[in-house]
Amino acid sequence: MKAPGAPVRVKPMVATARSSPLLAGLAVWLAAVVFVPAPLAARILLLAPLVIVPRLIPLLPPRSWIVGLGGWPSFVAALPLLVAFSLTPGPVAAAFVLPWLAFAIVGTSGALRHGLTHLPSILLPSNLPALGIDVALGFWGVGAAFALVDRLGVDTGFSAAIVLLTATHFHFAGLGLLALASLLATSRPWLRIPVIGLIVGIPLTALGFVLSSDPINAIGALIVGSSGIGIALALLTGRVIERTGWLSRAAGVALLIGMPMGIAWSLAILTDVAFVDLDTMVRTHGALNATAVLFAVVAYRR
Repeated sequence: MKAPGAPVRVKPMVATARSSPLLAGLAVWLAAVVFVPAPLAARILLLAPLVIVPRLIPLLPPRSWIVGLGGWPSFVAALPLLVAFSLTPGPVAAAFVLPWLAFAIVGTSGALRHGLTHLPSILLPSNLPALGIDVALGFWGVGAAFALVDRLGVDTGFSAAIVLLTATHFHFAGLGLLALASLLATSRPWLRIPVIGLIVGIPLTALGFVLSSDPINAIGALIVGSSGIGIALALLTGRVIERTGWLSRAAGVALLIGMPMGIAWSLAILTDVAFVDLDTMVRTHGALNATAVLFAVVAYRR
């Protein structure tokens, strides 16, 4: 018989339960990279719904309605996206986005309810991490909505590439990176500055694309890129758990390469200086940022 207070060996089972959706998501995503007949940007986008979001949601402080969304439920909701991006854009392809959009709307609604309930105190500097998480969940809804628009294939006045990249932008930078920065900012107050930068810069960058405004896009990219560099420094210099420490460091290195590339690309467009084309940016800047968010979220522990 165990003495009162004696430790019970249940942690390995808990760890296995938490890692199962992650491993399943990685396996499905790797298969999608090879077999889904979609642009590279779409295949990179699938990393967020299949792997990052199911892992990230359970790490967040509780919000109404979203507590049960993480892990297997969000992974299952993401699976129809594989079909959506395998089909020709149209109503049928868009229908397969609806489960993911529904989950995103629940997350956005929970964040909105939390933010409104805690006004005006949530706007105080000390509560910026909580505000950042609410905004990140709101960006999830924006990203899912743009994914729906992309799969509908309707004429929005913008190129299909811009619509798809906007969906990707709000999933990785909007939800993943901002939520991660907000979590880190709870123990490192100086990271509140990057949190503010992402809250402002992410929609500003998207607005630059929507308005076809190079100056707005450059300002947004500069703010987001600088904030990302700050988060990279936090990942490279912060205390880490031994088993996953290399993932945090690798995430920091990836951000230190990818974020300056985003700044340089937007400034090159603004000043009409030759840099690299959009496809190369997707393969480098996009892949690096997606990898950084994945590694950082996997490595993060409360």
